[in-house]
Amino acid sequence: MNSPLLNDRRAAGLLNRVLHDVSHLRDDIGNLLTHTTRETLPNSARDLAGQARNQLFAGGAYAASRLRNLRVQPARQSAGWLGGAILAGAVAYGIYALCHRYCPACRIDDSGEPDPEDSSDG
Repeated sequence: MNSPLLNDRRAAGLLNRVLHDVSHLRDDIGNLLTHTTRETLPNSARDLAGQARNQLFAGGAYAASRLRNLRVQPARQSAGWLGGAILAGAVAYGIYALCHRYCPACRIDDSGEPDPEDSSDG
């Protein structure tokens, strides 16, 4: 098979250069894929894993600091509860004292019976 393209020296030279370039391109693509799979992707995965690890450590440190802050707050809350209980006790004692003073039927003598002298018969 005799082609006019093969008879033209310049066309044949350009065709050989293209075939040579395609061969180099094929080799370069193979090298690129090999390098990418052996070096770039594992390095990127290591970098990504390192960033994830750093974020987890940062999140753990944040959670630990929040827990430390919460540990301090119950002391404040218990002081609030204690103060509230004392206040409620004082209010209850005040109400009891007022009722005991102004309500004769509420007064009890030493025998546990209401004091008959304090009862008013109208």
